[in-house]
Amino acid sequence: MRRNPVISTEQHHRPHHAAPRRFRAWLTVLTLGSMVMIGCTPSGNGPNGQTSMPAGSGQPSVQSSPLVTSAPVETLQSTALSPVYWLGTNAETVFLYREFRETEDLGDPITSAISAVTKLQPLDPDYFNPWQPASKVGASITNGSVITLDISSDAFKADVDAGIAERAVQQLVYTATAAAANAGLSTAENPLDVVILVDGHSGYKAFGHVELGEPMSRDARLSAPIWIIDPQQGASTGDRVEVFGRGVAFEAQLSWRISRLESAEDIAEGTIVEEGTVQVDSAAGATGEFRFSQELDPGTYRVTVFHQDMSGRTEEPQNADSKVFTVR
Repeated sequence: MRRNPVISTEQHHRPHHAAPRRFRAWLTVLTLGSMVMIGCTPSGNGPNGQTSMPAGSGQPSVQSSPLVTSAPVETLQSTALSPVYWLGTNAETVFLYREFRETEDLGDPITSAISAVTKLQPLDPDYFNPWQPASKVGASITNGSVITLDISSDAFKADVDAGIAERAVQQLVYTATAAAANAGLSTAENPLDVVILVDGHSGYKAFGHVELGEPMSRDARLSAPIWIIDPQQGASTGDRVEVFGRGVAFEAQLSWRISRLESAEDIAEGTIVEEGTVQVDSAAGATGEFRFSQELDPGTYRVTVFHQDMSGRTEEPQNADSKVFTVR
């Protein structure tokens, strides 16, 4: 018989930040129901429909993932939205990218975020999601150091190769640890491991490739070299647009450009209206934050942030991430 997950509040205190009201109430709960029932709806793999790694790909290369040496856990950022990770193709491999999303409140932030991984699709059409809706999801934290997820086997129905399976499992690891950090339940100094059970048992092979049940941590090699956090895909902003994101410091600054589009559905390059460079606040090879702002006339735009190849081998943007947004 499966025991109810136990929530431990040990080691969850943050010295300078009080937990948001939604999560303060949650921390008083000592037990959850053994599983949370979730409505099941049909879902595909997302806009790209990807089930396999790009041809000839394996682990990220220096060209496609410049010296990724860290995948820092998030800090408390949002009391209303959940951090959710997706997959996205970049050059020769597939990386993990994050969006903040509105999710169904299932009683605790980790369960809510993991449920969203299996039920939602990314806003950004450049990302995709191999998960199917899980009919049951549960989460617990024990000893302030390990998150245990319990997911029903119906979430693993997609037919994917080993590379996508590995990254899909890391979707759960990244999302669970991000949700814990976002709720103030962990810190960068106290990162949590994640144990994944399927229907209450260890030893399940995720998508037929990845054996589950042992503690796992974030695989830094799979974190996107660059991703834009704000504005999110489809956002509407004022005339001063604040661009914020994370990226790997490599060789020089990140480059960026803003192009005007005919419409939000326009897939063309558009007309470049602004461009420049921005520093990442981290040492070379580590992940840090970047931000810049621009005043724009009303209209629809695409912002793209990328690495410039300083070797001169190519003028094409490297490791680019982009978002389409509208200025009111």
